[in-house]
Amino acid sequence: MMTIIWIRTIVMMTPQKTFKLSLLLTLLTALLTSIGVQAQNARKSLPMNIFTYEGIYELTVPDTQTTRSAYGGKLRIYDAHIAKMFEVTYQDCLQFPNAAREWYYYAGNGNINMGTFYITCDLARDIVSAYGLGTPQNTKITFDQGGGDYGPPRTENLPIPTLNLNGGKEQKWINFAKNFKPVSR
Repeated sequence: MMTIIWIRTIVMMTPQKTFKLSLLLTLLTALLTSIGVQAQNARKSLPMNIFTYEGIYELTVPDTQTTRSAYGGKLRIYDAHIAKMFEVTYQDCLQFPNAAREWYYYAGNGNINMGTFYITCDLARDIVSAYGLGTPQNTKITFDQGGGDYGPPRTENLPIPTLNLNGGKEQKWINFAKNFKPVSR
């Protein structure tokens, strides 16, 4: 019944109204297509725990095989974890721009030491400049308050923009991540 009313309304429209309706449908289609492309480009959140205290971060993940594909393509879980370190560092550098961040990276729920990585704010800014930022991803971070008078750790779910690793940038990132070595293991 609704379809018949809709068709009857379109048939009875003037040429100006038909043009406006056509323009509106074109714009709506473009908007929906754009939203669909953004959704496709958004990376899914991988399971991880991030803990921080005064510029020192610990990234602990359940994965024991970090060389597996992260999202069904060439990007490995390891590459996505390194990207997350840069994304969080960049966001933190917006507030504290002159410090460096030390990242302790553990796989297998903390049983596999993947190494300690050192990321300066300058390096994080250079990476964001090279790759750009994509859709923010809610990232759970636990902040140690220092205990005592400062209170217990607090956990926040922060919208951290992701690195844009789409298109030709994916292979470039994979190469970078392979060569970005830990300072110690």
